[in-house]
Amino acid sequence: MKNSLYNPYVTEPIHHVERQVAGICYSVPYLQHTQDSSNILNTHNIISLHNHIATEAALMIIPVEDIRLQGMIALPEAYMHLQDPRVRVGINYRSLVAHGASLLELTEKFNFWLYDFAPPGADWRLLESFPFSGIVLSEPFFKDNYQKFTFPYFMASFRAKGAEVIVRSQSPGLTAEQFAEINISGWQQQRSDGELISC
Repeated sequence: MKNSLYNPYVTEPIHHVERQVAGICYSVPYLQHTQDSSNILNTHNIISLHNHIATEAALMIIPVEDIRLQGMIALPEAYMHLQDPRVRVGINYRSLVAHGASLLELTEKFNFWLYDFAPPGADWRLLESFPFSGIVLSEPFFKDNYQKFTFPYFMASFRAKGAEVIVRSQSPGLTAEQFAEINISGWQQQRSDGELISC
């Protein structure tokens, strides 16, 4: 049965190198206050999007802008639906820098994915020390770095901690075997321009 409350174009499928669709990510930030009416998410039933997920075990990544993240930090019990085992909360580097200590306290309740990975001037120690369950590389970052000798080893440090390493792009660019060789676990089909989380 289709759920007509969801627009399929607000989701971006995540393909794992070892299987088909491993999850979906919303392409508009969760509860974004500037959403137009055609992209409003059904937030009361956000984790029941069966018609766009390949399996019941597939992940749902919910991008959260900084203003909503501050609400999660202040009142985490109001976001119990984001503590579901299948849900991952997507944040960006700016939010990590601004709220790192507070977010660290929430890692027992929420699973975080980092989007817009490693902007210029990023603190690599901060990126490596935070217990992300996934990191997402932008297409420009990936293209600029994946052929460098050190790239697979750096990605391996995240994989060794159990984090998924995903490339967000309009097309995969490499085969599943090539991704696996450089410690990339999959790719997210980009359906909107620019960064996923703008602030």
